[in-house]
Amino acid sequence: MEKKLAIVGLGYVGLPLALTYALDGFQVSGVDIDPRRIASIKASSLSMREDFDGVPVNDVLRRCLSDGSLNVTSRFDELPEDMATFIITVGIPIDHAWALDMSMLTGACTELGKLLKKGDLVICRSTVPVGTTRGLVLSTLERESGLVAGTDFDLAYSSERIAEGHAYDEFRNMPLVVGGINVRSLDRATQVLGAVNREPVFKASSIELVEAAKMFENAQRDVNIAVADQLTRFANRFGIPTWELVEACNTHSRVKILMPGIGVGGHCIPYASPYLFGSLSTQDECGDLLPTFVSARQANAAQPGYIAGRMASRMGGLAGRHVLFVGIAMKDYSDDVTVSPAVDLAAALAKAGAEVRVFDGIAEAPGDFGRETDIDAGSLWADALVLPIRQTNVDYERVKKTVMAAAGRLILFDFRGVFEHDGDVLAQPWYVRL
Repeated sequence: MEKKLAIVGLGYVGLPLALTYALDGFQVSGVDIDPRRIASIKASSLSMREDFDGVPVNDVLRRCLSDGSLNVTSRFDELPEDMATFIITVGIPIDHAWALDMSMLTGACTELGKLLKKGDLVICRSTVPVGTTRGLVLSTLERESGLVAGTDFDLAYSSERIAEGHAYDEFRNMPLVVGGINVRSLDRATQVLGAVNREPVFKASSIELVEAAKMFENAQRDVNIAVADQLTRFANRFGIPTWELVEACNTHSRVKILMPGIGVGGHCIPYASPYLFGSLSTQDECGDLLPTFVSARQANAAQPGYIAGRMASRMGGLAGRHVLFVGIAMKDYSDDVTVSPAVDLAAALAKAGAEVRVFDGIAEAPGDFGRETDIDAGSLWADALVLPIRQTNVDYERVKKTVMAAAGRLILFDFRGVFEHDGDVLAQPWYVRL
């Protein structure tokens, strides 16, 4: 196997994957049509929070660009002419109505198809609805190249399974599931993917099985989170401490309820059920085949609104109130605000008349909200502090002292359980937990 390949799409999946191969001795070419993304990569100035065996991503990127093991471009026609292996990692955006935007994947396959040659291998690693690889991807590549998949070029699918912040470790140590349009495609893809992965490969009987497996892996987590979120609502109804209730339930050896939060964010879990729904023909079919997943997605999407309602009740209304968010990312210790429930909660508060500012030294708050750079100054302005996530570089002891010193003027909404086991805080009337 020639240790040379191209990565199509250099986002949260594609770039760490490209670097993983580059560090393993591959000659890697990366293409992303966003020239700003390419400029950031070439400048080694990414905000991405990944490391490679403890080395920050920008340091690894600088090294790989310098030694030539990684080259990047925004133009497909600048990829090496002799490139024979291509891995697609392009995302599929979803709007608030759960409609899938396939244009980025279609565009990538269109451009790639123009370069495709006999003997090439294409591996799709994007998360897609069932039937996409054999449908959209295959047909677009064949139309643009004039070649026949399975005869002239090989095509396989293997979903990525990484979590942000753990990409390098999980590309190497998370088991792979791979499907191909024929045995040769499956074997070639297994060899390429297994070159940097240490775990056994599950060779699936079809591409469609692998596509479905990826969606159900994430969608079942959406369901598990919905259980925790609805437990929260039930506990609030009876004045039961939510986190203590979860801890009590989990003393049972066969029970594992997740700790609840303000919703579900990120690139994977919120999108999983819509990908499932997008695999089906009608909404009625979704309701018939996947009612649990439909209701779970609805429940999790509604969680920020439910939390906003609780805050309004506790604060005696939101109009004109000042609310400071300590953290705005989509999950703990992240710089990403993609589908962030913290953003959704802040937007719900603002819609109800509150003025929202954000203190987060890692994630960039949307422009709709004010930016605060000092906890103390922000606390003097605020009527309430919200802890929607745990965030790097936040001194929570300082937060505690600041709120304690406010002597009841500030309400602390702790939606991440930061002070769940702090007796001094729990006893305060201004402390509100999930």
